[in-house]
Amino acid sequence: MKTKTFRLLSKMMVRTIKQNLMQFIAIIVIGAIAVTLFVGLHANADVFEERVNTVYSEGNLADLWVTTKSYDKEDINKIKTFLEEGESIESRLYMPSESSAHSIFITVVDKIPTISKPFGKIEENSNNTIDDFIYVDNDLMTNSSDSYSTLYTLGGDFSFTFDISSYSLEGVAGLLEDYVKEGGENIFMKDSIMLTTTVDGTMDHPENITKASYNYSVVLMSEKRLQRIYRELLEKNYDESIVDTLYNYSTLLLGFNNEDGKLFSPNQYVLKLNSNRDIDKLKDQIERYYELKSSNNLYMVTERSGMPFYMTISSDVSQARSFTYVFPFVFFLVGVLVILTTLSQMILKDRTQIGTLKALGVSKRMIMIHYISLTSTLVFIGTLIGEIIGPILLPKILGKKYAIIYRLPEMGYHFPILYGILTLVFFIGIAIFVTYIIARKEISLKPSESMRPKLVSFKKHRKNRSLRKTRFFSLKMAYRNISINLGKSIMVIVGVLGCTALLVCGFGIEDTCNYGIQNDLDLFYSSDLTIVLNNYKTKEELDNDISKLELEYYEYNVHAATTAYKTQDATISTNVYIIPDESKAVKIDFPKEGTMVSKSVAESLDLNIGDTIHFTYNSIDYSTKVVGIYQAFYYNGFIIHEGSSIFKNASDFRYTIIEAGMVDDTKTEEYLDYFSSLSYVNEARTPNHWVEMTNDLMSGIRVMTNAVKIFAILLGIVVIYNLSLMNFKERSRDIATLKVLGFNQGEILRSLLIESLSLTLIGVAIGLVLGYPFMLGVLENNIVSLVSYLYHIYFKTYIFAFLLTFGVAVAINILLSLRIRGVRMVESLKSVE
Repeated sequence: MKTKTFRLLSKMMVRTIKQNLMQFIAIIVIGAIAVTLFVGLHANADVFEERVNTVYSEGNLADLWVTTKSYDKEDINKIKTFLEEGESIESRLYMPSESSAHSIFITVVDKIPTISKPFGKIEENSNNTIDDFIYVDNDLMTNSSDSYSTLYTLGGDFSFTFDISSYSLEGVAGLLEDYVKEGGENIFMKDSIMLTTTVDGTMDHPENITKASYNYSVVLMSEKRLQRIYRELLEKNYDESIVDTLYNYSTLLLGFNNEDGKLFSPNQYVLKLNSNRDIDKLKDQIERYYELKSSNNLYMVTERSGMPFYMTISSDVSQARSFTYVFPFVFFLVGVLVILTTLSQMILKDRTQIGTLKALGVSKRMIMIHYISLTSTLVFIGTLIGEIIGPILLPKILGKKYAIIYRLPEMGYHFPILYGILTLVFFIGIAIFVTYIIARKEISLKPSESMRPKLVSFKKHRKNRSLRKTRFFSLKMAYRNISINLGKSIMVIVGVLGCTALLVCGFGIEDTCNYGIQNDLDLFYSSDLTIVLNNYKTKEELDNDISKLELEYYEYNVHAATTAYKTQDATISTNVYIIPDESKAVKIDFPKEGTMVSKSVAESLDLNIGDTIHFTYNSIDYSTKVVGIYQAFYYNGFIIHEGSSIFKNASDFRYTIIEAGMVDDTKTEEYLDYFSSLSYVNEARTPNHWVEMTNDLMSGIRVMTNAVKIFAILLGIVVIYNLSLMNFKERSRDIATLKVLGFNQGEILRSLLIESLSLTLIGVAIGLVLGYPFMLGVLENNIVSLVSYLYHIYFKTYIFAFLLTFGVAVAINILLSLRIRGVRMVESLKSVE
């Protein structure tokens, strides 16, 4: 008997699959899309974080950096007393420098470090020895992404400069004029010294995890190599009689202590700590030690989270992790609701078959197992497909973004086991639960009750009238169908709502990025040329180089990092922008006295108009009133006029930016090349270069939202198709009845379209409204530290989302309407087979 029952149920399952093949495929696809996104984003977050941690682990990245203003040999001994067993400390000279158009830090050490050390791809030639070496960032060897990059080669020349303008060496340099060689120059009369060596080694370095185009690069050099190339520079420019004296007193000239007989003494200590170390407590100990010294030479104590290279990538890791919950939740919700609605309607449609099976003696338990097996299999297949595709597809797509900005190890395959298992259990568990609830109700009925179609009860009865004479018949028929299947109708609305909200959110995030970029472009970056300076020059010196050019205007600005506060218990790091009183580059009008503060800074410091903001510039403390608050995407900080009275006692401004307007746009490239050739220019760019840089910065969010938009469109198509197909099949009996009564195909089609499109329209309308708050939730969980979002969705986005969702619904319903002719009246009207 059991064998016969099994055969019967097996044949019934095969027949059910054939009859509902497209719906079953839709269920599998919906499940696969939702799971692909959820598991794929989790895999991407895990892979990305794993790759970052690999860099930090192999490079043994430091946990704490102690930077000093001057050298004291007792400092390292005292800091050692604060360390626990298993912890270590190393010293180095950390020297800001420039190499061509790149900002670099020359890191001078006695020997190859063991903390924050070279790792991975290391190449070197025979010129590198244990105590005489140089290792250049691998990205500087390969970076040719823009016209201002230098492509170095192993064995080729490597030149770098460091600024000495702040040491006031003019008096000492004047005494050296008589010792300058013929063909040489008095290098101490300049603002910077340029040293040249050969590239004898290349490396990956944990502090170079962000590529050179987006962050400074660490170049590792031995003390002996620095001594050699510095002496060669002196011998090239000065008489032999003075070289030894100059070499011996170089540290005095350059402001460094030479108690240990080193050319350049350490100004930074890197500490590797135990994993369970209380870093805040250690920082307090170190800071207290320096505060109690008679001469406090501490500059700053910084942990990983405060290092620029760490902050950027840490923000992206957090973004990747946040995206695993926000978007997939909506996909999950829509997918689960649609799948469960389809399964429940399928079971309800089979009530006559359930009655027949019971009449034939099949047990309730076997019937329940049959339906649970069918639904579990469908959900399992969809989940399995998603769990296979997701960890392969999503990390590969999003990895392209990370490859643009970061230098990371090769990406491997990673399957998030925990989330994969939880997803499978969740989907199958929900499917079994709903199947059990729905099937249990039907199975509990008597066979005679199950074999009769479910009767529809109406609260109101109206007098019989000729059906032909009923006005608005299609509309009333659609309303009647919606009313008697209210639960299913709500599911249709929710499914369409979710897809529409996802579309609005995805395109809205892109709108927000574009709106913010355009806002800053119009207000702050509209100059035809922006020149970034790397060395201090006076106005007169800059005028000599610029006045020969044909420019509509040019002006000198200051962009400087600073710390600002309203009260000392709440201090933030931000930027101060000092602009001419009549600036043509910055298009914000405000009084000469006071400052304009960006909205993000105002919110961080709880500033309002009339409050006082305190900040530091050039080691001098200033205070000024807030006279206005402006909105900015990237240009965040506060703006002050150069002529403000707070600067009356300040020394000459150290200009960092030149803004210029072109008279002849055809000369733009020529002028870019001219400015790039000047030794004190770090970078020359146009507004397009800034847009490209900002787009690269936002590429992580753009790539993720593009992936989500594609998935949302696919999910929308499949959901609408599935719901429309389900609705059509449920209406086969009604369609047959209307055909018997003489209604033509057009009249029947109108009824079906009105019902389906009415529900779609309601779902789209609500989805359009919810798209904006959904976008806010996504972006607030994906903050990029360098920008402040200006939330905005263009009207065309709403139009596009409406047309896409509603258009797909119309197209699918019209295609399905072609099946009306294929509805067989006799078979559809049968109550019992």
